[in-house]
Amino acid sequence: MDTKQDWKGLDGAIAWHFIERQAENWNQVGEMMNEWLKANTPTKEWVGLSGEDDLDWEEGDSLIDLFKAIEAKLKEKNAL
Repeated sequence: MDTKQDWKGLDGAIAWHFIERQAENWNQVGEMMNEWLKANTPTKEWVGLSGEDDLDWEEGDSLIDLFKAIEAKLKEKNAL
């Protein structure tokens, strides 16, 4: 059975009804659901740190504080 479908922009409920009618087994259900998810998950290019980024960390603070500052800055720059 051909399960190829243009999933981009297709509402999840409509996609499920299509999958429910077309899939012959649970393996196909999973494959089709993954195709829908891949087509409808927003993607954003990863933004890393640059030399111009100010971290909330000062020399002498612990390494844990440095890691937390790096994590916070990356979360800020890569928020959806």
